[in-house]
Amino acid sequence: MLCRLAVCNVIKLGTIANSKISITCGACKHHAVLEVANLIFVVGEDATTHDVRQRHVCPKCNSKGNNTYKVI
Repeated sequence: MLCRLAVCNVIKLGTIANSKISITCGACKHHAVLEVANLIFVVGEDATTHDVRQRHVCPKCNSKGNNTYKVI
């Protein structure tokens, strides 16, 4: 499920705690897979997948928020 629609922006991390988020950098195409359970410790269970996408900094090129994501 690609989260490009506005509806996907409201998925709270607490509801998908056993999932992962796949993020691909829009600038350099670096790919990262993040455990949602670990993200909850950092941003809290009320944060949304969109919040994580906006805050994510690519470890390869340091681009922030320029990415796409999907819940896996």
